[in-house]
Amino acid sequence: MAYDGELVKMANGRWARFQRCQVYRPGVDDAGETMMLIAVELDERYQRLLDEAADSLADYRQRGIVVQATLDDGAQRLTLQPELQSSAVN
Repeated sequence: MAYDGELVKMANGRWARFQRCQVYRPGVDDAGETMMLIAVELDERYQRLLDEAADSLADYRQRGIVVQATLDDGAQRLTLQPELQSSAVN
């Protein structure tokens, strides 16, 4: 099950973001009250950004480095940084 705002890579290799949309049906009492979750394909700029991030994450994983990806609030910059390893408590 997807959630609103979730990023997914579709079978065709393109990235999309799930978005909740209202469904309007003329002549129906509940017009606009029905919500549907749809995948909206992202524009080319975001396609490149996410492809590069996925490649970087795969490279880090291949080297055994655990990283965290963070997208800033304006969706303008993606930051990759090593995750802090929690120490075991005895």
